[in-house]
Amino acid sequence: MHPEERGYYWAARYSDLAKVFGFMPDHLYANADFTRAGAPIDNLEAMVGRELPPLRKPQNLLGLQGQVWSETIRTPEQLEQMIYPRLLALAERAWHKADWEGDKPDLTKRQAQWQGFARVVAERELPRLAAAGARIYLPPPGARRHQGQVEANVAWPGLVIEWSRDQGKSWQVYTGPLDGDLAAGELLLRSRLGDQVSRVTEL
Repeated sequence: MHPEERGYYWAARYSDLAKVFGFMPDHLYANADFTRAGAPIDNLEAMVGRELPPLRKPQNLLGLQGQVWSETIRTPEQLEQMIYPRLLALAERAWHKADWEGDKPDLTKRQAQWQGFARVVAERELPRLAAAGARIYLPPPGARRHQGQVEANVAWPGLVIEWSRDQGKSWQVYTGPLDGDLAAGELLLRSRLGDQVSRVTEL
């Protein structure tokens, strides 16, 4: 996570939109899929050294709750950027039990459904929120230098990527790889939705 992003590093780093979408409320232990070192967890009971009791009365679960730590929030706009669009993924998991959920989740099927969900969010739901005046968190573009060019992408399909070579005085829409023979800091990238823009990525 970039230090300029709002909020606590431990919260945003481990609960991005894809992580919230992949949460399985009926299979809590199966949500622990990786160790802190990034290794996959094959046997959680062996790792914690004790038996993991099953959920005995799932009917007592009445819904899901999403936390927002407000100590770092100073304005209504900042609050909206902290909850949108994660709230959409939380709602998806609260009302719909996906066919990939289980003690051994089908990760291939989950990834395919996540891609479809991300596209719907970016192309349909985010414009609706923006049109209603909500402030939305937009992910900054990722970029790499490859074979003498700069290639850029963004986490959510459908968002516009813009680039600038004059320190942000003017912006152009990214339509394909750019000349990669650039000095450090010469190229700036950002994602855009209407009048809202992401944090700038500097190359």
